[in-house]
Amino acid sequence: MKKIKYLLSAIPAALFATSAQADISVSGSATAAYTDAGGNTSATYGGGVSFAMSTTTDGGVTISASSAISNDSDSVGSGGAASGVTALTFGFSGGSITIGGDVGTPDGVGKVGELVAYADDNQVAKDNVVGLTEDEGDGISLSTSVGDMSITAVYVYDGGGAGNIDGATNTAQGASLSMAVGGGTLTLAHASEERGSTSNNEFGASYVMSAAGGTISLGFTGTEGDTATKEGEAVSLAYSTSLGGADVAIGYTGHDANTKTANQTDITISSSLGGGASIFGEYTNVSGDIASNSSTKDASVLALGTSISF
Repeated sequence: MKKIKYLLSAIPAALFATSAQADISVSGSATAAYTDAGGNTSATYGGGVSFAMSTTTDGGVTISASSAISNDSDSVGSGGAASGVTALTFGFSGGSITIGGDVGTPDGVGKVGELVAYADDNQVAKDNVVGLTEDEGDGISLSTSVGDMSITAVYVYDGGGAGNIDGATNTAQGASLSMAVGGGTLTLAHASEERGSTSNNEFGASYVMSAAGGTISLGFTGTEGDTATKEGEAVSLAYSTSLGGADVAIGYTGHDANTKTANQTDITISSSLGGGASIFGEYTNVSGDIASNSSTKDASVLALGTSISF
């Protein structure tokens, strides 16, 4: 990724030294994809420009923020959006603190086999899916390291994104721990949500290791609470490797929620063209307790496309 860096004089303030300088980097990306869901074909495209900014106080605290001009990467329209700074991250020698919008809980850690980003756009829905509903909003996130362990704690105080600290209807919280175990990395996570009078909890675990000339990922997700259609367990696994210069991965996730079972199999392949450009292909199939095929949605979907980083 090519970046353009500028040095600017920072505005004197309590946290900034009068002689401090800020780093601003600019990067861009774009994608275009073709999808086929049982004969219903569509084109999706998007991308944008991202701005990353950072400065360091006299006390050694790194403060960073980002902004973007974007169009949804799997959108069928061209409705763009521009976002200003919505969050600040304060980096210390022992970790970092982020406060602002789009702070997410560590849910979905165990769903390592769900690989596709485009091919599931026109896929029929599973009847019941293990997982949470509320996973991000206005909140605060703390990350630190203890030895070889990485720890993150998150509190979303307003899932509605209105900045209401003490009276929001939707809230969420969670924590995750990652550490080296054997020849791989084990991640454990817990997240919970409160949506009015409805509460749900999720436990997720994943283990990633190198094996058989590639990477094997194993995952588990368990959900319990007030939403019956989300109560249950999901097992997930994935294998990724390189073949002839292409990155290939296959993943599987099986859901068993509220006596309904569904299976999802994903296959992805991508190859670099150099200069930040690549081509990719995705295939996904769901079976079991799922919605019926329609004129616009199918259980099996194929996607082909290109992705460019500037």
